[in-house]
Amino acid sequence: MSYLRRVALVLGLALVVVLGLSPVPGGASGPPGHWVGTWAASASGTVPKLDTGYADRTIRNVVHTSVGGTRVRVGLTNVLGTAPVVMGAVTVAVAVRAGTPDAVPGTVRPLTFGGSPSISIPAGGEVRSDPVSLAVPEDGDLLVSVFTPLPSGPVTYHQVANQTSFLSTAGDHAAEESGTAFTEAITFWPYVSSVDVQGRADGSVVVLGDSITDGNNSTRDAGHRWPDYLADRLIARPGPTRLGVLNAGISSNRLLTNTWNPNALSRLDRDVLAETGARSVVVLLGINDIGGQPQHRDPAPIIAALGQVAAQVKASGLRVVGGTLTPFGGSSNYTEELEGVRLAVNDFVRHGGAFDEVADFDAALRDPADPHRLRAEYDSGDHLHPKDAGYAAMAAAVRLDRLGGRPARDWVGTWQTAMAQRTTEQGLPNHSIRNVVHTSVGGRAARVRLSNVYGTAPVLMGRVTLAVAAAPDAPDAVAGTMREVTFGGAPSITVPVGAEVLSDPVSLAVPADRDLLVTVFTPEPSGPVTVHPRAYQTSFLTADGDHAADEQGAAFTQQSTAWHYLTAVEVHAPSVRGAVVTFGDSITDGDKSTVNANLRWPDVLADRLAAQPGPTRLSVLNSGISGNRILDSSTGIGGPNAFARLSRDMLTPTGARTVIFLEGINDIGNLAHPDPAVLNAALTQIAAQAHARGLRIIGATITPFKGWRSYNEERESVRQAVNDFIRTSGVFDAVIDFDAVVRDPADPQQIRAEYDSGDHLHPSNAGYRAMGEAVDLRVL
Repeated sequence: MSYLRRVALVLGLALVVVLGLSPVPGGASGPPGHWVGTWAASASGTVPKLDTGYADRTIRNVVHTSVGGTRVRVGLTNVLGTAPVVMGAVTVAVAVRAGTPDAVPGTVRPLTFGGSPSISIPAGGEVRSDPVSLAVPEDGDLLVSVFTPLPSGPVTYHQVANQTSFLSTAGDHAAEESGTAFTEAITFWPYVSSVDVQGRADGSVVVLGDSITDGNNSTRDAGHRWPDYLADRLIARPGPTRLGVLNAGISSNRLLTNTWNPNALSRLDRDVLAETGARSVVVLLGINDIGGQPQHRDPAPIIAALGQVAAQVKASGLRVVGGTLTPFGGSSNYTEELEGVRLAVNDFVRHGGAFDEVADFDAALRDPADPHRLRAEYDSGDHLHPKDAGYAAMAAAVRLDRLGGRPARDWVGTWQTAMAQRTTEQGLPNHSIRNVVHTSVGGRAARVRLSNVYGTAPVLMGRVTLAVAAAPDAPDAVAGTMREVTFGGAPSITVPVGAEVLSDPVSLAVPADRDLLVTVFTPEPSGPVTVHPRAYQTSFLTADGDHAADEQGAAFTQQSTAWHYLTAVEVHAPSVRGAVVTFGDSITDGDKSTVNANLRWPDVLADRLAAQPGPTRLSVLNSGISGNRILDSSTGIGGPNAFARLSRDMLTPTGARTVIFLEGINDIGNLAHPDPAVLNAALTQIAAQAHARGLRIIGATITPFKGWRSYNEERESVRQAVNDFIRTSGVFDAVIDFDAVVRDPADPQQIRAEYDSGDHLHPSNAGYRAMGEAVDLRVL
């Protein structure tokens, strides 16, 4: 956009404010329109040598929009932090221009979180502000100012911003229009992760990449990264701009290994699939796997990882565009052998069939006289990163008419578990693990997800199979149902640290309300094994080699009460409209229910849905973790706090449509002095994030716990206050009053005797049945 057009937009915004023409404030209903992302940055690490955060400082982040709108909300992140961080005041404003901390007069808007001007973000979590009315310009600059009053842990940031932002002198300067207090320039973005707008755009393009997507060596403060040029091309098309552009590039990022930032597969849910309004994804990754240390001289693992990215993007209903790797001849890491790897990867991107479309960045930038090198007029000088003209040429290589969404694929999760911890330091070498899982809906084909999210080393899945179980408590398969599972056509796959993988579909008549066997053979030592520790289901292991394809279970002599590596089974089921995700703690996990009987309350709910006339319309997915908390992560079985696992376990499961949220008793029962206001703010934030993803969310009241070891009157009063909030606040789309269902009428602080498993916290089978039967199916 021209400088004059930008000035005209800013002046127009000022007039709108002066004349009082801005829409009603943020809490009120706004104008019609879609919510889409206009800007994003991925967490890449923590600010060096800043272990206690920016106490009593204000950070003014300068960010560049792609699309405009009439309302705005901001995402803040603590995903790589190790302690909660308090945001004492947060504002958003239109910047006078890039590279300065001054706001256009009249545009500063205080932001709230569930109506509160401050919020504490748990370690590993993210939050999203309430909407506020602001005429946000397309292709313009915003100021997102954050005041952090207290010491905290390390500061999550995006390291290479190619944009000047600012730190203030001491104190809260978030609401100041003048930038005079912001005396220190920085070249990274602390805490801010996203900006969404409501307007005429109907979706966003997410660009997943490394330093070339991050815009290294582009002109600072100019918005000359190639995703910025792509946004400019979309803006220049006739009519209203329909797609925003979100930059999920991280300098040095890789597909296969972590460096000082998480590998691409481990951040896919958070940085790509959960983004507001995402419709398509452009992927440009692999050059750091080839040229960085350790160098990968075999293209096969890189190709497999790219195939995984494409498969998981498609599974979320998004269109995926593969970008060819650009030349690096003349750079410090170049060799002819590594160039051969790049060419092989590019051949896969162009012809492998994994992507819906190809953006041939290699062809756009290479020197015709020496195709292994960048053209001189596109080379920033390091022979790896383009300069501005090169980034513009890359954006020109993307076909704008191929960036729309994909049609529904009729896939839905039928079973799920939330991974909670790691165990067994050297993995399970030469083991076959036969996980037994129970379906909610059936289908005519299936695929499985395997997880290494808590691993510390890559893990090789040497062989994976899927079969129908002959019995609920035995390792034998129904004859003729054993299927070999592949990944991009290969019988094995290595799962990077922190990542999950999705198999190819296999043809299998998957029955509803039945048990499946998912068997994984791990031939080599690895790091710790990612598990769901309390399955209330018997699974089986053998240390005697590869028995994954055995129909008979005789080799599986060891029993386990955990699910190893397996996190989901999905089915092709056109008649199923979506999935209900039940998110919670041990009461959702089914603690104290009968092992192998599938009597958890989500199982009862699934049975009721299946019993309705006609084809089953909704599956049920269980994201409960025993011991889980909303605010604090657990070093034991409880796993990461609810905020830290929202993207993976609630927002992005295949087919997710509705969430039932039941959590908080572990916060109440374990914190020394739990504060209902803090818990209510957290519940409000979780509901907001579900709504931003387009999910319906139902709040469930917390069940009684009188007689449990941590019960006291103070904690009971907190439970009552939180339940009152759930029932009356209007935060949720509907409420299920589990408290009223299972409490003792003669003593409402405790569970009815016939519903009590005996520990006065967890229901019995009868209690779980009462809970499952209490769900009004119409609210789903």
